[in-house]
Amino acid sequence: MTQAQYERLTGVNPSEFPGDPNRPVERVSWLDARAFLRKLDELPQDGGPYGRYHLPTEAQWEYACRAGTTTDYSFGDAADLLAEYAWYSRNWDGSTRPVGLKLPNAWGLHDMHGNVREWCQDLFCENYYATSPGVDPTGPSTGSKRVFRGGSWDGGPQGRRSAFRSRFPANDSEGSLLGFRAAMTIESRAE
Repeated sequence: MTQAQYERLTGVNPSEFPGDPNRPVERVSWLDARAFLRKLDELPQDGGPYGRYHLPTEAQWEYACRAGTTTDYSFGDAADLLAEYAWYSRNWDGSTRPVGLKLPNAWGLHDMHGNVREWCQDLFCENYYATSPGVDPTGPSTGSKRVFRGGSWDGGPQGRRSAFRSRFPANDSEGSLLGFRAAMTIESRAE
């Protein structure tokens, strides 16, 4: 979600790095992201598919990031190629960057490996995937923190891997590191 998109709907820009409206919004708590998506749901729909906006589940986020791969990154295992796909500690220049400037993954998604960390819908459980359903897991039913995926602009290659996961309290925006992307559930509508 860009700063322009966020500000257009909320009237505020909480980002530490304003200036270019195409930078990702950051300094957004999980609660802020959910409130934004509720407002987005309230907007009139055009004639296209009807659906509901939400944060992606952790499994949906990783599936989208991997784009059909099983490697460390969507582009393979070679961390030396990361700078072509992500903003991170070796090319960050002290702040976030406008979205979409790096190469996309095979499904056309940009900035999955770096720029800002992204909130997911799930509660966090360290060992959840050892016992979770094998298809479309929706996360644990209990926990005190929310999952984020992806890496921010301030870290190295290890934290930019497709499988990297961590957590923060839902009300914590953790400075300039946390943003989000919207997912949409498509529902067909009989005419």
